[in-house]
Amino acid sequence: MKKTGYKLAETQSKFGQFYQKNLRDIYQQLEPKRFKYIRRFFITAVIGLFLIGSLLLLCSSGYISPKVYESEGFIKLAMIALCCFGVALYTPFHQYRTETKSRVMRKILSFWGDFKYFHEQNIIGTSLIKDSELFTYFNREEIDDAFRGTYKNASLEVSEHNLRIHGNKGDTNIFKGIFILLDFNKKFAGKTLVLSRARLWQLLLNNPILFFVLVGVSIALMITSHYILIGLTDWRVLFFIFLPPLVVGFIIYAIWKKIKKPRATQKVILEGIPFLKRWKVFTDNQIEARYILTPVLMEKITELKKLFHGHCIDCSFFDNKLLIAVHTRKNLFETTSLFVPALSYHKVRQVINQLHSIFSVIELLDLPEK
Repeated sequence: MKKTGYKLAETQSKFGQFYQKNLRDIYQQLEPKRFKYIRRFFITAVIGLFLIGSLLLLCSSGYISPKVYESEGFIKLAMIALCCFGVALYTPFHQYRTETKSRVMRKILSFWGDFKYFHEQNIIGTSLIKDSELFTYFNREEIDDAFRGTYKNASLEVSEHNLRIHGNKGDTNIFKGIFILLDFNKKFAGKTLVLSRARLWQLLLNNPILFFVLVGVSIALMITSHYILIGLTDWRVLFFIFLPPLVVGFIIYAIWKKIKKPRATQKVILEGIPFLKRWKVFTDNQIEARYILTPVLMEKITELKKLFHGHCIDCSFFDNKLLIAVHTRKNLFETTSLFVPALSYHKVRQVINQLHSIFSVIELLDLPEK
């Protein structure tokens, strides 16, 4: 298998020289701005804490009667004030982050070629994500960083996404990570999905409410089993308390699985047994799926997972495109931090590691040649 161009150490070394020549002065100019936002943060914090302390003092000393501060209106007003205080504290972080990214990300990306950087713009498109069938249903979509361009003669679009399903009882996070969109010279006749078997665990990790519900049901079952084993006479009562939620849960899951099942429903049985232990393959064109997923490509997809440090990887081959979804809960491409000196190279090194993994995908898959 062809090695992936630059090794990470070589990339970091060459970018270090690029940084000294093209970026160090820019980061040096950001330091006064960082102090400006730090000063704004501390002024806001001091004023807010002073007002909160004064209010608590007035309540405890009796200047404000218990009837007032225990009333529903006062509590609501206090909650609104606390929310405003939190937003005011967060604003310097957000403004500094946005301002610095707009200045440095384009310059960082120019190390790999001519790339355009976008902030909170959906360059890949909602309809294209749904057409890929990696995620067929979501009604909330948040985009952070995105960029597009050409590397090694291959078209590349990258977008940091957060996909959620919003319902009456809150949001369910179904994807947080990055999409990598690559173009092929050939148009696929069908659609082939390579879905990670670890997506269920990723869903649980991103949805603590669902996780705790499952833990609660498990504990309830354990308690029920315990009372049944010790011969509790009213075990039927316990049985009928816990059985209906389980039955309803299984029915909802079955309906959801039926509705959300991708249109590429034919399961592909391949010879790569180790590969199928990590991924499930679905298609609507068996011949083409076997043509695409050769042993070499299955090995490369496995290498992709290693390239992104073991995070879940999903792929969709459709039209003339390959859409790769990398699941990660990290907030990527953070080039600065408010409480870290602007000239500190640690944040930049992390971003270079992340970009190195993304650009290595093109060379790993041999897209310029195939």
